[in-house]
Order: sequence, then C-alpha cells, then structure tokens
Amino acid sequence: MQVALNASVQGMQRATDRLSDAAATIAAPAASPARGSDPSPAPPTGNEGLTTAQASGDIERALVDTMKARRAYEANAKALETNAQLQRDALSRSA
Repeated sequence: MQVALNASVQGMQRATDRLSDAAATIAAPAASPARGSDPSPAPPTGNEGLTTAQASGDIERALVDTMKARRAYEANAKALETNAQLQRDALSRSA
C-alpha cells in the first residue's frame, strides 16, 4: 500500500508542475512578433501581429496541459482517498 501512496503523491506533484509550466506560458507569452515588423498601414494578416507563442500554438498546448494536469491531479487524489479508505477498512476488520 505504501507504493500506491507514493505513486499518488508523485502523480499529484507532476500534475502540479505541469500546471505551473502551463500557467507560465499562458501568463507571459513571448512578446516578440511571429513575423518581422511590417511598416505598412494594412492590418496584419496570417500570423502577423501575433506573439511567437500564439503563432506556434504554445498557448493552446498550455491550455490543454492545464486541463490534463487538473484531471491527473483529481485522479491521483481519488486514488489516494481510495487507498486511505482501504486502509481504514483493513484496520477495522483486524480490530
């Protein structure tokens, strides 16, 4: 049962790290433009005017990583809770 506890706690830590990395990408995308500056007065087309993170899809990946991290954390927390319940049941049967 100790292995299950360690695996759940480590999984929760990995999910927290993943969420932190994703949050950093979302909060502070690279400020440089994806394409060089265009001196023309025309509105930007394509990837012009987007940050590098926006043009490369890093923000979208970070949002998906945020959702994955949340689900992974929830799953590991549930596994931890189930393990605790199993231990309580085992102790109550042995008493």
